Amino acid sequence: MRYFLILTICMSFFEASAQTFFDRADAFFSQYVDEGNVNYALIRKEPRTLNALVKEIAELDLSNKRVTADYLKSFYINAYNILVIKQVVDRYPIAGPLKVEGFFNGIKHTVMGQEMTLDELEKGTLYKQFPDPRLHFVLVCAAKGCPPLASYSYKPTGLDRQLTTRTREVLNLDWFVRVNNGKVQVSQIFEWYKGDFEKDGESVKTFINQYRKPAIEENMKLGSYEYDWALNEQ
Repeated sequence: MRYFLILTICMSFFEASAQTFFDRADAFFSQYVDEGNVNYALIRKEPRTLNALVKEIAELDLSNKRVTADYLKSFYINAYNILVIKQVVDRYPIAGPLKVEGFFNGIKHTVMGQEMTLDELEKGTLYKQFPDPRLHFVLVCAAKGCPPLASYSYKPTGLDRQLTTRTREVLNLDWFVRVNNGKVQVSQIFEWYKGDFEKDGESVKTFINQYRKPAIEENMKLGSYEYDWALNEQ
């Protein structure tokens, strides 16, 4: 009993001490993100905080430590969003992420000592371990068509609430889910990742209606609008 008590205390102490990464990420997003858009030009002039976060992402070592699933999940979410910004800043000015060859599947980063692309971080690491469709509304690919980037970090404590809140906010944006004259147009995200939203017999519409008010009516068919790949810059 005493062993498990000590172990619990040690785990709690580690996660509390490791919050510096989440706090620094929180301050970074708060300073450079406004209404979903990023001030890449200013970050390029003031790269110290970004570079420090990238260094933390690369060097974090959990091999001899035990952390919660929410710790790891929130770390990967923040890591993805920070590394997207890093890729843009290193090449700024650019018109959008697709103007950079290999933006998602070619350029490598170090994440906890392992080399990986953004796609490998998102699909091969984060989503593979945590197949949560709400992730599609918190991971932001540097384009205006993406869900807006939050001006805060995602944290282990209260992560589930954050994911639900952010998903609800995005799916209630009039430009993200477009309802007009009885027609509904949704982001191509719902086409590209259709299988993620249709688990357990649900439909894309059913998923959206869990979060959107008012709900999309049953007789309304879903279409999609063209994704805007222009850079999400201020």
